[in-house]
Amino acid sequence: MIVKSIQIPLIIKKLEALLRRLPPNHPKRPIIEKELASRFKGYRGEQSLDFYLQEFPSKDHLILHDIRLPALNSQIQMDLLILTPYYLLNLEVKNFSGSLLLTKHIHS
Repeated sequence: MIVKSIQIPLIIKKLEALLRRLPPNHPKRPIIEKELASRFKGYRGEQSLDFYLQEFPSKDHLILHDIRLPALNSQIQMDLLILTPYYLLNLEVKNFSGSLLLTKHIHS
């Protein structure tokens, strides 16, 4: 069961608002557009997991998106936390495009 669903991150809302207020020829506009595209791509990657998470048995799994916990003088952020009676699983979600090459590296 999804207890805490995914929400559009505040940084995306802020960047969108900033772009609405910037003139089209502002020198920082391309940088902000690139940052917004990157953040939105990450959000879409996290959002796409919900399709697969729907298959988890509701009674045994609690699913929480974007959790922040206090840690000393900072915070720990988790993209996705799955809690069951037997384990907890912290998932860090990445949304890359292109090819991924895995090789075995042997130290001599």
